[in-house]
Amino acid sequence: MIGRFRSLLAHWARGIRRRLAGDGYHPEEHYMRGPGPKTRAKSANRVDTAGS
Repeated sequence: MIGRFRSLLAHWARGIRRRLAGDGYHPEEHYMRGPGPKTRAKSANRVDTAGS
């Protein structure tokens, strides 16, 4: 129980330090889920042309 509290407190303190220091970009906060519509369209075109 105490370990969880310490972990939560450390996470909270890290967040405050980041905001106060102006530490801007953290890639883990901007995780992209997968390819977008342009990539899917390109893949679909390749499959269509290969089948001809």
